[in-house]
Amino acid sequence: MYHYALLSAFILFAAVPPLSAQRPSNWLERAFGGASGDSQPLLSPAAPEFSLLLASREVEIRRTADPNMAHLSIGDIPLRLELRHERQSAIDLYRIRHAAGSEIRAEQLRFTWTFPAAYNESMTFDAGALQGQPLYLPDGKIPDNQFTNWGSLFYNRDANVAVGVTLDGAEISRHARRGHSRFTNMSTLQLVAITGNPKMEITLFAYRPKDSKFWWAEWYQLRRGVDPNIPVNFFPILSAADLSWQPGERQTVAVIPGPEDNGRRMELCIIDEIGKKLAARVPFEYQLPVTTVKVPVGNWRSGLYRLVVVPAGGRVDPSENDLNQKLTNVIVRPARAQAQVLYVAATDMWLAYATNGGHDYHGWRTGYDGSVGYSPTVMSSRQHRLNNFFYSLYERFAEIHHWRYLDELAARDGFTIEYATQRDVALGRVRLEDYRLVLIGNHSEFTTKEGFLRFQEYLGRGGGVLLHGGDSFAVIVEYLPSLAEPRYFWQRGHVWAHLGDQPSDFQSPRLLPEDAPPDAPVLDPTTGSAIDYLNPFHTSVGYWIGSSKAVIADAAHRILSGLNLKAGDEVPGPWGGEVDFAYEPRAWDILVRSDRAAPEAREFGIQAFDPTPLHRIGIAVHKNERLGMICGENFPNILAGQGNTLFRELYRRTLHDLLARAKPNNRENVIPANQRDSTVITLNRSIRIDTLRYELPPFIDYRNPRWHVKPAPYAHYMVEGSIDGKHWIPLADRRHGPWRGVKTDTFPAVELRYLRFDGTFSNGETFHVRNVEAFPAN
Repeated sequence: MYHYALLSAFILFAAVPPLSAQRPSNWLERAFGGASGDSQPLLSPAAPEFSLLLASREVEIRRTADPNMAHLSIGDIPLRLELRHERQSAIDLYRIRHAAGSEIRAEQLRFTWTFPAAYNESMTFDAGALQGQPLYLPDGKIPDNQFTNWGSLFYNRDANVAVGVTLDGAEISRHARRGHSRFTNMSTLQLVAITGNPKMEITLFAYRPKDSKFWWAEWYQLRRGVDPNIPVNFFPILSAADLSWQPGERQTVAVIPGPEDNGRRMELCIIDEIGKKLAARVPFEYQLPVTTVKVPVGNWRSGLYRLVVVPAGGRVDPSENDLNQKLTNVIVRPARAQAQVLYVAATDMWLAYATNGGHDYHGWRTGYDGSVGYSPTVMSSRQHRLNNFFYSLYERFAEIHHWRYLDELAARDGFTIEYATQRDVALGRVRLEDYRLVLIGNHSEFTTKEGFLRFQEYLGRGGGVLLHGGDSFAVIVEYLPSLAEPRYFWQRGHVWAHLGDQPSDFQSPRLLPEDAPPDAPVLDPTTGSAIDYLNPFHTSVGYWIGSSKAVIADAAHRILSGLNLKAGDEVPGPWGGEVDFAYEPRAWDILVRSDRAAPEAREFGIQAFDPTPLHRIGIAVHKNERLGMICGENFPNILAGQGNTLFRELYRRTLHDLLARAKPNNRENVIPANQRDSTVITLNRSIRIDTLRYELPPFIDYRNPRWHVKPAPYAHYMVEGSIDGKHWIPLADRRHGPWRGVKTDTFPAVELRYLRFDGTFSNGETFHVRNVEAFPAN
């Protein structure tokens, strides 16, 4: 009976005709109802809903003889306001001020936006930086670093309408109440202020942007004349359509000028930053609001390029870099792979740190799962220099020294190097497998899933990777609306198991006892709690110990051979910054370490602290993977010192060691076809081999959007070989590492006829491998 009644009620409800979808008139329409919606977007159907309450009461509207002015009142409260409409630079402005003769009294003022789903973009000018975010994310959540308030802009891309409301001359509430309903798909923003200041002015505004990418440009150009917080060096803003260019392309650079520069003749100068040469000068004329400069990309060498604008015919010295002059950077990738080495700039990190005015200022510290942002350019304000370059490229850790050292080293040692961005790798515009060694730029903290998987596959198939700095691939990010159209940068969370997220009882890996002297060898390191981590480089993040020296840890290692060093010898230089921790140090050869130990604070677990003193790694190479790491973000400033000859030589040797161990890929697989999925293999005859490749289960469902935040099963195993089936020698010891997917083992060439795998899976399933390949030594 109950179900019948419920069904009847549903039928009756369904039979009721739907309510009209017509939006109720707002108070602006009551004031200026005769205006055309085409000329005033806030009076059109494309306008969002908005309300204005004073002392929690709706305002009463009284029209006047002037069609562009109305009066606002609040019943018996002796507070009177005037509302005026004007139009400047195609922007409709609705200004609310105290009316003449009104009592200047303090009452709470509450302005509320109610945005339909189409309004899902915002921009806030904050401390000299542009902070842009969607109002809600694809999972229906509000970004945890959203700080929209008075002065924020909002954009309906479908209708091409930008709106906002500013408050001048009055104190605002530091907190704005934000909400989003996944059921109605509506977002709300409630702004609060107080009316007691006689200079109070509220300006509600709307316009139809001329450029949908830089839809906020007109507003800040207009505000430049009245808002002293928009500094004189805010404009021009330089923004390349793509951070990566290729010879033969026709690229574009957007230049957003100050309003006073309209019509001025300029040139965009493109400088080879490594070679310090002028590549091109492209003439253009400033046009408001956005000037699009078309750049034919010449047959320029792959590398880092600096873009600056100068008056037409102005002097340009490519050897000088005035950081007070507006500049931005692009990377020229190769037309086709020709070099042995690929340098992948950590451009996901460039954009992450530019977003919202810099890594320190906004939501990266409120949580690594849900922060999102947008920056039209690699805008640096973290180090208080209002410019459009990544802050640590020229200042702080000054990675430019690293780029120039590599150029010098390649020329001297006879190898070649090409450059690309992380997005190039993620999109497949540059293929890692075309190179014998890949270098990742300093502090490559952020990566897309696509980039993560490409590096994981490259390493698994025997590729070589050299990490730099620290915190490598610690955070998974996603571009919104897509990788192909990167408008917003969404952090999906730390890759399991980030050391900074763990509780106090989560043990860190240890190289040595706390009181170990500087010359103590690393003989019995401990793994700690992380054995199921997902990071493809087997690392997490820490910090170099302040004032700690770097010392030789393994003077007998092949990389240090012939240098006449001994354990404990100092490696001079200004060591510092973030480092990578080896989660399972038994799997690494530690070449350089800190001379003392100190605890590593848990970065995000406020209540978490592990008092265990830990030594830090300076240089290390992996025993199973063709993988190395140069730790400490300040390493470029060590390379820059010509007197730091030992570190420069250790860097050189580490790079060459990884490069030399590359194996050719075009060799015959000598495993009989009927044994390629077996753990015990008999070859048709004895053969000298030096490389094995095989597949373990992947253990991870990458279709799950939360794949990266939880542990996954893994394999531990040994690979052994024999000439007679009785006496076995180890070929690969993979008992230290959470091994999954395709793996490649290389070893000194050895004559074999028999192979066997002996291992376990952490989930208890029977150990197995697939598609085993063995390659004869050249």
